[in-house]
Amino acid sequence: MLSPSTLARLDDIARQFQSAAPFSHVVIDDFLDADVARSMLENFPGFDARFALNEMGEVGGKAVRTRVRELGSVYARLDDFLQTPAFLDAMSRVTGIPDLLYDPDYEGGGTHDNRHGQGLDQHIDFNYHPRTGWHRRLNLIVYLNPDWDEQWGGALELMEDPWTGRGDRVSVMPLFNRAVVFETTERSWHGFGTIRLPEPERGRSRKSFAIYLYSRERPAELTAAPHATVYVPAGLPESFRPGVTLDEAMAEQVRASHAGARGQLRYLYQRELEFNAQIVRLEHALAEARRAQRSPVEGYARTESVAGCWPDGWFSGSSTIEFVPSRALRAVEATFWAPPALVEQVISLSWPGGAAEVSLRGGQRHQVRLPMAAKAGAPVCLRMHAEHTWMPSSGGDSDDQRPLAFRVLALTLDHG
Repeated sequence: MLSPSTLARLDDIARQFQSAAPFSHVVIDDFLDADVARSMLENFPGFDARFALNEMGEVGGKAVRTRVRELGSVYARLDDFLQTPAFLDAMSRVTGIPDLLYDPDYEGGGTHDNRHGQGLDQHIDFNYHPRTGWHRRLNLIVYLNPDWDEQWGGALELMEDPWTGRGDRVSVMPLFNRAVVFETTERSWHGFGTIRLPEPERGRSRKSFAIYLYSRERPAELTAAPHATVYVPAGLPESFRPGVTLDEAMAEQVRASHAGARGQLRYLYQRELEFNAQIVRLEHALAEARRAQRSPVEGYARTESVAGCWPDGWFSGSSTIEFVPSRALRAVEATFWAPPALVEQVISLSWPGGAAEVSLRGGQRHQVRLPMAAKAGAPVCLRMHAEHTWMPSSGGDSDDQRPLAFRVLALTLDHG
């Protein structure tokens, strides 16, 4: 599927990729076998509004088809090839990224059909696959546009800093059978300018085929918290300055820039509402889980919270139990147990108006009376800190890597 010239130049292509600015990338002309590229263009799907919905659910100027095997035999054969070790190893050889993974979902990939008036703001891509959780590592785009004129716009722009416009900047025309491969990172800003076709050429569109490659692991210094695609709306045209007559072309550019910025704000606002709703749901779920958490308190009391305790009853090195007695409290009879793996365990206890220290022998129960006077309805917080913890996996017969300290078998309230 790759052209003979591509296969013969892999080492040279790799050197270009590693040394490129503003970030690792390479442009490869005559990337695919010529017959394959021509067949892809002949079978390229027409623009369909059903596949042109933007982030707001509105029909835009870009149609994306991700179910590529439905587009004809050449796309099915290409899809087969993209899964092979031969192709993935070639991409690893070019980029230096080992163990690359093909995406059967074509998340965000497939055929991209961009019409007159469509552009793509500078952006960095989402960094984790939404279904598999894999790290997104590479973008590979193959352009399918014969006789594309530079005056029509649509050139791919790779930028160092879209916020200021400073730094390195590379422009790549979307010419037929030209591929661009670039590493997906937190600084791989890219986009393309608005497509401006003359009236006789409005039947054309900017056609491309894109795949994204992933890996299960990623170097820590290149790993970031999960995020969606992040866009930087285009600014005003450079020619927009005092004294310049605003012609129709410039007015349209200004209108498009303003509409794009407003659209991004609307999208971010709706996404913030969704995130806030998720946070509220998670807070409710967390509160329910805390209320349902096993409490060792026995007596006339309501447990408010238990921190530092796992659902199976194990306590960590530092923990608290908060409860509110419904009757006057005189003392608490506490029963502790430490795992046999800890020869000796020392627990420092403190509560409003008192403190104590308990020494335990591993594998044995220890009961202690804590003079914990409190009025009915007065909150009580018992704080516990253990000197030692034990990790079950250290013995080699478990994969449990929690730092465990002790169990509280009972906290029996003495109401007098």
